[in-house]
Amino acid sequence: MNEELVQKLKEVFSKNGVSISEDDRDMSIDDFFGMDSITYVQILNQIASDFGIKINDADLLSGDLTTFNNILQFINQKQMTNEVR
Repeated sequence: MNEELVQKLKEVFSKNGVSISEDDRDMSIDDFFGMDSITYVQILNQIASDFGIKINDADLLSGDLTTFNNILQFINQKQMTNEVR
């Protein structure tokens, strides 16, 4: 995975008070210290803005946005398929 993309996503989490270590990348984001539903929505909004992608209801309902690595793959897939704003 593109290391620049990884660092940019880590910054999004960090700006919202959630620290991600290498070992945490496959852990459910519900288990991160400082993560609650409001923070989750703020992170997703910032991801959409910073990465220029659309996140719709179907994306949220699919359950794919539950780990750091899954979110990373989601961003990469959206950018590869040019599903941008």
